[in-house]
Amino acid sequence: MRIFLVVFMVFMAASQVSAHNVWLERDGQGPVRVYFGHYDSGTVEKTGERLDIIKAETVLPSGTLISRQRLQDHIALTVGQSGDVALEEATMPRKSRTKQEILRNIFMARCGNAQTVTLLNLDLVPEAPTSNTFKLLLEGQPLPKTKITVYDPDRAKQVYTTDASGLIEIDTKKSGRYLLVTSSVLDRSGTVNEIPFDKTRYILSLSFVAENS
Repeated sequence: MRIFLVVFMVFMAASQVSAHNVWLERDGQGPVRVYFGHYDSGTVEKTGERLDIIKAETVLPSGTLISRQRLQDHIALTVGQSGDVALEEATMPRKSRTKQEILRNIFMARCGNAQTVTLLNLDLVPEAPTSNTFKLLLEGQPLPKTKITVYDPDRAKQVYTTDASGLIEIDTKKSGRYLLVTSSVLDRSGTVNEIPFDKTRYILSLSFVAENS
């Protein structure tokens, strides 16, 4: 009974995580801010509460992290580069809400559209520096016909679909921060802390700032 209760609590906590997202924000060359919550409503979790689920330990490119500071409503990362930065955050397995299977969610968050390099297993890579055209890549391969949710600087939402080459071009007429969100489920099973899972889900967010004259 004790083991069952522990596993049940793990599943419940992971299920709560799945309703949230992880995203990064950065102003100029300042610290990278890691947020956990609901971007569309501007709701973020706090330190000492559910933000503590996020460890922010896997920062990319490898070796770029200088220091990490946990603040009230985000985690501040000081990094040693001016280009794009990414974070990978794996969670405990959880039971699917709609199917009889157990999923492991891996959040992948990127900020910046200045570099045309892949940083994450699921990634939106700009076609050119500061471009508003992106290619969605899953483990290095283009991912076609995939829906991507885009929030503009007013947090208004639009849904795009990648073309046969994995490309999308988004409207960036407004100046300010954009956030793109998508996901992909892989038939990849395994075990974490003695908890088995049937599939792996990558959940990607990309934020960047568009500056229009």
